Amino acid sequence: MARRGGDLEAFIAFLGGLLAAGLAALAMAGVGLTVRPTPAVKAAAVVTLGAVWLTVTTTVYLRLRPRDR
Repeated sequence: MARRGGDLEAFIAFLGGLLAAGLAALAMAGVGLTVRPTPAVKAAAVVTLGAVWLTVTTTVYLRLRPRDR
């Protein structure tokens, strides 16, 4: 029986994006401990985290989506 929908793939992709953004945030926090970030760097970090989450989520979802044969 073929499964239809895509809810599972979307949820897995969402969690993958969240994990990638979390790891990027930890790396940025580690760098922030050694170098004092300016407000511009903090804003750039937020934009970067959003871009990482969106890119990874989209990529994982497209890779998991079943393809027609």
